[in-house]
Amino acid sequence: MTAYGALNSLRNTIDYILHSFHFSLVHLSRSIISFAYEELQPLQEILEKLDSTRTSKSRKKVNALDGRIRELIWEFQHLLESLLSQQILSQADQVYDEMKERVSEFQGERIRFSIDMQFLQHEVLSFIERLKDLEEEYIYEVDNMPEDEDEDDDEQSIVSSRSETKSKMIGLSDQVQQLKVDIMEGYGRISNGSTVVVGAAGIGKTALAEAVFEDPEILSHIEHRAWVRVGRKSRFDEVSRGILAQMFGITQGDGELGAYLEERLQGEKCLIVLDDVWETQILDSLFSSMKNIDNGSIHILVTTRDMHSIDPTFSFRLCNIALVCFLNEEESKELLCEKVFGEKECPFQLDKAATKIAKICEGLPLTIVTVADILSKAQNTDPKYWDDVAEMRNSVFTDVYNQISKVLFPSYEYLPQYLKMPFLYMAVFPPDYDIPHSKITNMLATEGWFHRGNVWDCLNELCSYRNLALFNRRSIFTFPWSVPFREFKTYRLHSSWRYVCRVEAQKKKFYHILKKLVEGLEDGVKGQHCLCLENNLLFGIKEFRQSVRLNCATSTHSLLFFGTYHQYPIPIGDDFKLLGKLDALNLRLYTFPSEILTLVLLKYLALTCNGELPTTISKLFNLQVLIIHPHSNIRICGVPSYVPIQIWDMKELKHIEILGKSLVAPCRPASLEKLSTLVGVNASICTILEFSRKVPWITKLGVQIELTPYDDHNDLLSCFGCVSTHENLKILKCSIINPVVKYDYAFPSSFMLPPWLKKLHLSGMGFSWEFMDVIGSLPFLKVLKLRAYAFRGPKWEAREGSFAKLKFLLIEDSDLVQWKPTSGSFRKLTFLSMKHCYKLQEIHWLPHLRTATIELVNCNPVALSCVEQLQPGTNNFINVTATSSFDEKPITISFIRYGPEFEFESD
Repeated sequence: MTAYGALNSLRNTIDYILHSFHFSLVHLSRSIISFAYEELQPLQEILEKLDSTRTSKSRKKVNALDGRIRELIWEFQHLLESLLSQQILSQADQVYDEMKERVSEFQGERIRFSIDMQFLQHEVLSFIERLKDLEEEYIYEVDNMPEDEDEDDDEQSIVSSRSETKSKMIGLSDQVQQLKVDIMEGYGRISNGSTVVVGAAGIGKTALAEAVFEDPEILSHIEHRAWVRVGRKSRFDEVSRGILAQMFGITQGDGELGAYLEERLQGEKCLIVLDDVWETQILDSLFSSMKNIDNGSIHILVTTRDMHSIDPTFSFRLCNIALVCFLNEEESKELLCEKVFGEKECPFQLDKAATKIAKICEGLPLTIVTVADILSKAQNTDPKYWDDVAEMRNSVFTDVYNQISKVLFPSYEYLPQYLKMPFLYMAVFPPDYDIPHSKITNMLATEGWFHRGNVWDCLNELCSYRNLALFNRRSIFTFPWSVPFREFKTYRLHSSWRYVCRVEAQKKKFYHILKKLVEGLEDGVKGQHCLCLENNLLFGIKEFRQSVRLNCATSTHSLLFFGTYHQYPIPIGDDFKLLGKLDALNLRLYTFPSEILTLVLLKYLALTCNGELPTTISKLFNLQVLIIHPHSNIRICGVPSYVPIQIWDMKELKHIEILGKSLVAPCRPASLEKLSTLVGVNASICTILEFSRKVPWITKLGVQIELTPYDDHNDLLSCFGCVSTHENLKILKCSIINPVVKYDYAFPSSFMLPPWLKKLHLSGMGFSWEFMDVIGSLPFLKVLKLRAYAFRGPKWEAREGSFAKLKFLLIEDSDLVQWKPTSGSFRKLTFLSMKHCYKLQEIHWLPHLRTATIELVNCNPVALSCVEQLQPGTNNFINVTATSSFDEKPITISFIRYGPEFEFESD
């Protein structure tokens, strides 16, 4: 529920006011808001109580109460933040004038404002009183939720849930074969076998399980089968009766399932499919009932949307977990045409439109089948009609999304409280946009929905466990129960889920997507918490801008310009006084807009601006994330652009991403103790030496260093030495601008790198390959990218045992001729990319390297001939892709070579 996120946001706001060095709370202010903070604490546990209720319960009344609680919290937070903003702005000029007068003696003193909250005393009491009433009502409704009546709950639905018509298996053939092997090989072992098929709603889990259940080989080898649709509402006694009815024709009686199976199976093989499992209790009860017949004669096949529906006691018995992912574009089109035209070919005049329609479905079978159903019923083969569908000029896809929302929505409805708002928020990004990991984590963190929580854990759960957010992984695979944390570079939502989330978010006034002029003039925009423009030009229209400000100025906390990049300035204004997040990277601003400096509650600011940053940037003392990109990299020769020194006074900063500007460290004592990411800035060697001591908790550092031909490379190496003491540094990126490769300097034996590095990107250093041993000894390094002669020389022969954890290696623009890893090195390498290595001739391979991909882009053709001769070791394979644009027409060559005795195993 969104009340949970609103509650945490308010608690974090109050906590910040109470403990920030920027505020001096006068008179009774501290006791007033401390009282509010303390009274809010029980509400979190009250809201979390809903998570322990059964998924079969109806949440309509609870949802309505959740909305009332959310609105009440937002109302109070708006009041609190308005008062805070007014008092800061009223004192700002005086505070900064006093700072200027004593600038010579300024020694890192923090900006401080006197905050008087006495005006809120009555409002706090009224707010808490109203909240208590809602809490009591909420507790009552949670304890007395009725059974949900939206689904048919008769017993017959438990056993008759498979489709009666058999359709062609598309995109699942390999998965079916693998599951058959797992099941057949599982019988006869010491314990009973089990498989869990996991995937998003509508992705084909049931179709996959059904294909296995009805397979002739399964039918000929298994004496007893039962298919039970569990769903949200089934109880174990119903599931048990369904199994017994199908296996033995037992329709009455109160005997236990285990007793019947133990008596009647007598060693015969049994396959039980539990389709669409939602709760752990079902599986726990099933295994408890079968504890006396754990003899390898039973195999349990489970389909579920959510890994959390698998009870830990069940997980220890797993043979494997199979993740079903999305169809590719070719498979999507094949499924669409099969559903619309049957065995007939798609008419050639509709082929192009069919390809586009299938692509819009983004590989989700449920969407494809629903679109196909509408097209089939329309019986309209007019190319114009199909083109309108493909270009989304009619209501077909809207109708499709409305239909399938009924299937998808429960996956959101029954998420834990702490995941609801982050999941809804992921749909604020535009279609076909891969959300960078750093962007989504920064935006979520600054919202304050996690009360001392971890944003990364939230994203990992949505991806790896809940199967709701997409990432770059498609094929089905198996893995042990203990799924590790997975770092993904990008995230996004499926188009069907984006529709569901946006409808829900607008209804809850969480955010509103604006694409057309009329949308800013409607009542739907009133009171929205966040505005996202997918057409940036709208804000340049006076009528639109005035309407939005009239309806949202006192409620909007986020203003996001996510439309197509616009090269001309559009006014942003300072009307949104409560704005905490402003993302205008897709707007070009000639100069830094001074009106932004009045938005003193900003925590997240992202701009595209070629102008200089003002020295008054420190007025935005609440900023946690500051991102400044240039419109272009053109600059006046000899005139460097600097980041204002005042940025060191912005103590809340956690992420700085300023591209193309030089950063220097102040002489006075100053440090950014909360800063974890600093990327994109230009720096000199001596500057890095200085500010490395002023960012003690940095985890990601990316700098550009401009060297002259006369600079000493040994100074460059000392630059690395100064960051080697940062034990928290996990990612290091260093690029030399206009590199000059030298061959005559000595590499010091004392050269060190941070010991905990996981990712290292180097460009333009000109180091010798013999010095790679230092990097190769890093025990946790997983990603290494070497660009623009980062290392030079014809041969790199890695020493034995080096690069023990490295998985990804990129070498780009290098004079390398021979890459030769020694035995025992690169034991974990799975991806090798060579780009623009025009002298490359030899790539040696090690037999122990498994399931590896080699990518060659515009390299010496001799290198491709070498790769074609590589032989994988036993049970290994190599996937090779080579692209060349030397000829008039670009050429791409791809092949996979399998080693002896290759077979698919666990990931």
